[in-house]
Amino acid sequence: MIELARHAPSVHNTQPWQFRDDRGVLTVRRDETRRLPVLDPDARQQTISCGAALHLASLGLRLQGFEPVLEMARPAEAPTLARLRALPGHPAAGEDAALEQAARSRHMQRARFEDREVDPEVVEAMRGAVQGAGAWVRFLKGASEQLAVAVLLNHADHQEVSDESYREELEAWTSRPASARDGLVPEATDLGATPRASDVRLRDFAVGERPGRAPGRGDGPDGSDDAPPPVEHPLVAIIGTTGDGPSDWLVAGQALCALLLQAEIGGVQASPLGQVLDRPWTRRRLAGELGLVGHPQMVLRLGHAEPGPATPRRPVRDVLT
Repeated sequence: MIELARHAPSVHNTQPWQFRDDRGVLTVRRDETRRLPVLDPDARQQTISCGAALHLASLGLRLQGFEPVLEMARPAEAPTLARLRALPGHPAAGEDAALEQAARSRHMQRARFEDREVDPEVVEAMRGAVQGAGAWVRFLKGASEQLAVAVLLNHADHQEVSDESYREELEAWTSRPASARDGLVPEATDLGATPRASDVRLRDFAVGERPGRAPGRGDGPDGSDDAPPPVEHPLVAIIGTTGDGPSDWLVAGQALCALLLQAEIGGVQASPLGQVLDRPWTRRRLAGELGLVGHPQMVLRLGHAEPGPATPRRPVRDVLT
């Protein structure tokens, strides 16, 4: 279970989860030593990350023929988030085997997307996966619908990179030693710095630099200085919940992981647009601008590209106590 759960996505690849085996009950906790106090002061994104790992732990149980039963922890038990029990179930279904393969091969992709739309059947599969996890999702297809996201992304990104504390925290997770088995590898972060014709801005991981740098020689697709990059038309997905407490964040993480697995099965790559939700005011503005009924918890860009580079993972012994 834990070997599979450790493949879950997490903010800055901090892998901020701890698992404890307590007489056959798996307890899921936040690892407080892996908090991002500047980016994530209320542990919302950390809890979403733990929810994604919980989703894969449940899948790991089903693959072994058990039925997972989830019990949410009480707020007073924090940083404990949930407990997972195993009941007698049925042999693993073929769908679960496909989900396991997707969990192991899935990686976030920050490179350019191809100029083709996501298949409507894949969109519906992602929608069903999110709703099955107890959350909601809204897909923004056109430039007019994505305008609010684009504007807020620009404002939020500018504020963040102007904050010295934020830059220091980011640098700590983009310059990890190989022995740490966590954090963001250059192969992944450098892809986001590639010039692109797109309204939805990726997070800038170049600490000390500013978004919108002047392209250098060879940045054009034909190797020239001034050739424009191909236009991107990503599908933007907003995952949200009716409430906005720790249990809702945990649900959002499960829904996020469920969507990403269906995307992988459908040949679709994803990358987060987290800046637009990092600050409370941008979350409120996004909900208001788009008329969302509930609380947005995650924003993703989706499209077709080569699979993203692998990111390191901590061994089971480091996350299971």
